[in-house]
Amino acid sequence: MTTPEQLKHFLVESEKHILDLKSGKNKDFNWEDIIAVHRKTIQSQPVRPEDVKIVESLRQSLRTVFELAKEQKAQEAAALLNEQLRISGATPRISWLHGPYHLHFESGEDGCAHWLATTTTMGLAFVLIEFGTERFGICASASCQKAFIDTSKNKSKRYCSEACAHRESVAAFRKRQRSKS
Repeated sequence: MTTPEQLKHFLVESEKHILDLKSGKNKDFNWEDIIAVHRKTIQSQPVRPEDVKIVESLRQSLRTVFELAKEQKAQEAAALLNEQLRISGATPRISWLHGPYHLHFESGEDGCAHWLATTTTMGLAFVLIEFGTERFGICASASCQKAFIDTSKNKSKRYCSEACAHRESVAAFRKRQRSKS
């Protein structure tokens, strides 16, 4: 992402990922509320050139968090999340605007990069606190390598998506077939 338009496209595409989650196993969430908040907070905000630089730095930092977690370096991952929270200026506040009382950590007035940095970093901090490093994953597909949170019951997810798992399975099958002949 090098332009505000590309970042805006990424943010709009993230709604598609929410819709993918909605069609999955997590049916107990109120997905319409989540999508409404996403549209109101992210998609309605202008994306400035400085937001692109902030998000690119955020992506690099959070990628390092996933790599540290993969190596079971929880304290180092926590320290990096703490630093990112400091940079983003996360400030807890109680909200009641869309459901029961809950916490928000960002200001809607600070722009889309601030919102993205704060909410993403707080989300990963909660995952680290509640579940440790074993829920942080990096896709085992050599052609993908995306970071993901493992929500499987047995904590054994190796791929970021069913598409990557299927692609790797097909490739392994074809390789076995070639070696037989």
